[in-house]
Amino acid sequence: MTRQDAADLLGIPVNAPENVIRQAYRQQCWRLHPDGGGVASQFRLLTKARDILLADTLESETARHDRTAKTPGLFPLWSYPLRVSKAAVHNPALRLRAVRSWIVVVIGLPFVYIVAKELLMLSVIPLFVLFIALVIFRRLFS
Repeated sequence: MTRQDAADLLGIPVNAPENVIRQAYRQQCWRLHPDGGGVASQFRLLTKARDILLADTLESETARHDRTAKTPGLFPLWSYPLRVSKAAVHNPALRLRAVRSWIVVVIGLPFVYIVAKELLMLSVIPLFVLFIALVIFRRLFS
């Protein structure tokens, strides 16, 4: 059964959203369900048509979600603590991990930046002084 056949069986357009598919299926169920006097083979076809249309709808939504999930956020370093904090609301075992991740982002990263900057200055300043001394030495003795 093609997607067009499934849509025709349910009486909806091919590109109908999920809620329209489900509503059309429920309306047809009243007529075709075997307990209500319908034929079982027709009801199975109706269910297959619904499954075909919903599978395509759910796959397209999943693909859209995957595309958006793979795009990096504005602040990638903040995304992990935010996700862990959100999960910790429902799972108390993750609360300690959420606190630790916020400590790393809020305290750890600025600390690493300051230490790296100071180490760079400690290595650059002596090299600059040595360079000036060499320039003065060359001018005096040339």
